[in-house]
Amino acid sequence: MAIPINIDDLVNAKTVESVRIEYKRGWNPEEVIHTMCAFANDINEYGSGYIIVGIEEKDGIPILPPVGVQLNQIDKIQKEFIELCFKIQPNIFPIIEPIVYQDKHIVIIWVNTGEERPYEAPNTLGPKGQLKQYVRPSSVTIPATRRLKERLNELASYKYFDDRINTKASINDLDLGLIQAYLQEIKSTLYDEISGLTLTEIAIKMQIARGTPENIKPLNVGLLMFCKHPEKFFEGCVTNLVEFEDEAGTRYSEKKFQGPVHIQIRQIMDYLDSNVIKAFVRKSESQVESRRYFNYPYQALEEAIVNALYHRSYTNPTPNEIRVYKAGNDRRIEILSYPGPLPPIDEVALAQLRITARNYRNLKLGDWLKNIRLAEKYATGIPTIVSSLSNNGSPKPILSTDPERSLFMVVIRIHPDVPFEINVDSENFEVYTLTDKQQQILEKLMMEPAMDEEIPKLFQWSISDEISFLLKNGLIAMKGNIYFITPKGRNALKSSF
Repeated sequence: MAIPINIDDLVNAKTVESVRIEYKRGWNPEEVIHTMCAFANDINEYGSGYIIVGIEEKDGIPILPPVGVQLNQIDKIQKEFIELCFKIQPNIFPIIEPIVYQDKHIVIIWVNTGEERPYEAPNTLGPKGQLKQYVRPSSVTIPATRRLKERLNELASYKYFDDRINTKASINDLDLGLIQAYLQEIKSTLYDEISGLTLTEIAIKMQIARGTPENIKPLNVGLLMFCKHPEKFFEGCVTNLVEFEDEAGTRYSEKKFQGPVHIQIRQIMDYLDSNVIKAFVRKSESQVESRRYFNYPYQALEEAIVNALYHRSYTNPTPNEIRVYKAGNDRRIEILSYPGPLPPIDEVALAQLRITARNYRNLKLGDWLKNIRLAEKYATGIPTIVSSLSNNGSPKPILSTDPERSLFMVVIRIHPDVPFEINVDSENFEVYTLTDKQQQILEKLMMEPAMDEEIPKLFQWSISDEISFLLKNGLIAMKGNIYFITPKGRNALKSSF
């Protein structure tokens, strides 16, 4: 049964936090059952965890190539896995997938947060085994202390909104085309298996639907990601963008974005990239090199918009709002979502840019967005906004809410050197003479971002000079270990034709 995630990304903890992955050199049922129980209890509210059998680790880092498991052991492992599921109380049934990775057989177990936590597992598989609650407060599985048991009991009374069954929807409200496109994008092995499956079977495998066999219903996260019109079920799954052309606010234009969350994010960013974000060159007689900057850096806007759609409450009917103020001394972009942040984040914490809490409204939605690299790991979205603005020479963002936490606002102010009268042709466009290799790299990244090790494989000779040129001139940039084309790079590619 395939898992809807890119296996290479998972093994190397590129889209999943390393604390949510446990590597096992070999099959050890007693250790595995304790970790399964701990992931199901999910004391830190991560949403899911993965056990990878056949890969050893050192200090939490996988040692590759894999050790692997013997092919003739896989059937035995799967049978013992089922027995372990019945030993955990209440029973859980995670997904198990044997795969070939780097020419070795490995086994992956995907454990989601359990619906009936707290869970218990025998401390030993022998006849004298006693049931205990297991948790992972860090990257190590341990029996729960009294305090952690109390925490588990508190968590048991709450279910995240995106993990709830939507009784008003049916399986047919999920769109097969959207599911296929997503699985293809993340290069999941499940994409190759779905041709012979029904929509219901696919939804169950992806864990975006649940229920009795005769009454399977989609989860809210499934509708938010894979329904063509999620606004039918969540009025707030809409973003209104307003551009104000004058200070008085009498001349303005409006645009509405709706649809699945990830598609909505990309459509908003495409619009801003084409119509709002502009690049400028500042030349100084005292410096040989020109300084290039943007009125609003792409990455800062993307993180703020992802944050608005990821962390908002979809029980609130108020649409998100993006306001672009183009005139006057206070040109800025405001991004509002509803309601405000969860406690303990308050007005003071936002003003000081101290965002450390790990409370979420939509835990599973975050995983789906991380898989396509639209959301950050470890709640690093706000630090990324701050860093992106700083690197561009822009003012710090303004984060705010009100005493009732009825809204969350991010204000991104325009770069202070942007002129009031913008001549797009002369200020924002430069012509670059690109080599064939540089053009091929940009064309590849126009299609989709790529990991740093993917690009060199396209060429027979070293392209380090080409990569250095593109990075130095801001035609491409890196996010983690991922290369992506910048708005400047798109312009350069167009001018090279």
